[in-house]
Formats: sequence, structure tokens, C-alpha cells
Amino acid sequence: MGVIISVINNKGGVGKTTTTCNLADALGKKGEKVLVLDMDPQCNTTSLLLPPTHSIRRSVFDILENDKSIEINTYVYPTTCKNVLIIPNITDTGSLEPDLISAAPDSFFNLRNRLRQYAIQNYDFTIIDCPPNMGTFVLCALYTSDFVIVPIRAGSAFSIEGLIRAVHLIKDVRNKGNPDLRFLRLLINGVDKRTSISKAIVGQLTEIFEQDQIFQTEIPINTAFEKAESSRKTIFQFDGSASGAKAYRELSQELISIIKVALSSPDAQSKTLKSSEAL
Repeated sequence: MGVIISVINNKGGVGKTTTTCNLADALGKKGEKVLVLDMDPQCNTTSLLLPPTHSIRRSVFDILENDKSIEINTYVYPTTCKNVLIIPNITDTGSLEPDLISAAPDSFFNLRNRLRQYAIQNYDFTIIDCPPNMGTFVLCALYTSDFVIVPIRAGSAFSIEGLIRAVHLIKDVRNKGNPDLRFLRLLINGVDKRTSISKAIVGQLTEIFEQDQIFQTEIPINTAFEKAESSRKTIFQFDGSASGAKAYRELSQELISIIKVALSSPDAQSKTLKSSEAL
């Protein structure tokens, strides 16, 4: 059985899409079967992973409308990465939010009801890229997921504010509808140990959070990420020798090891968000 992981933070620019796409590519290169779900109506993940010549007939829009007449596998498209497939998004999805809100809380389970069993039975990892807020689309993703990764940027104090909100939302969703949802790890992006702000934020995080709540792998600041994304490529497709590519190889291996332990340990299954009280 596979696992479903949401990538969330209330702050934009912390590396959610970068994390989703590059981690998916790294896992695929290790032979894992990966499904990516783009929950952000900005569609950046779709633009990066889906070949530009590919026309989108069905997307997240249709799933959230809860059209049960269409088989879920028909929403899945091949990507430019080995062993990685995607359910894309379109900008029109943003118009669904008022209807989802008016139909809440039942509408928060639309994605879970349509996707969850298919995903865990057919893929090793499903990674959901979420918009930079704590809104309806993020709630739909969290009600569907097993785990949450919260990326933050080491050079931005504001990303810690987004982290605090994300941690509290995870706890709220656990209490209200998905008791199996677990905060997996923080992922520290944009690390530049030459700067005092980067050192200060990393130090602050290690004081607040326990060692097993932060990925040991840190993603360094690397201009290759921006260049890759402007070319609609993952870091591996753009420059597999870059320091960022090395970091994501290490992150993918660390994630695989963590998930194996989490799924095999009863204690891990019942682990609570102790860090939320510290915040």
C-alpha cells in the first residue's frame, strides 16, 4: 500500500512546488511509482511536469465537482519524469471554492472519496502540491492525506509564521475528520550557511522542534532551481550534477526510510503533534 503526502505552508515562495516536483522525480528515479496531484489553481506543478503539447481533458476541477461517472484513472497523465504521473489542474478550479465552502464539510471529502483508494493501491507515493494558504483546497488535500511535509525557507522569517499556521491546521484536521493525518517533517529550503539570517532560522527551528520532526537533509540555495523552473524542468532534467539535485537524491532516500519506519511502528502511528504546543 502507498502513502499520500501533502506539501503545505501558508506562505508562498517557500518551495512547495519545487519540493513536490523534484522529490517526485527523485523518487521515480529510485524505482518508486509516484503520482503527483496539483491542487493549486496557479497550476505551476502542472506546467513543470506535464509536456506542453499535452492537452488537458480532465483535471482536479472535475474531481472536486465530484463527477462520479468518470473513472479516476482517466484523470492521470504521464509526465516528463520516469515513473511519475500527474493529475493536473486548470485555472478554472479556483472558481469552485465558493461552492465547496457552501457545501462544507461534506465537500472537504470529495477528493478523499474519489482518489484515496486508487492512489494507495496503485502508487508508492502520492504527493499533493497545495496553494500557499490554509483554504478550501488545502483542507481537501489534508482530509485525503496520511502525512504532511511543511517546507520553509531558511532566509525568510515570514515562512516560520506560515509554518505555525500549518502545524495548527494539521492538528485541527486530525480532530475534525482525518485522525490518521500525521505531521511528517519540516523541510528547510534555501539554506545558505554564509548568512546570519539562515543560521538564525535553522537554529530557531532546531530549538522548537524535535530532531525527528525535521528532515536531516537541507536543501541548499542554488540558482539551478530557478533556471530549471524557467525551462519547465526538474533540477535533474536541467543539471543532475547540481548541489540541489544531490540534496533531493538524499531527501528521497531519507523519506523512503522514514515512511518504512512510520508504517511499521505502532508508536509512530499514534504520534501526536507535540510541536504544536511548543508554538
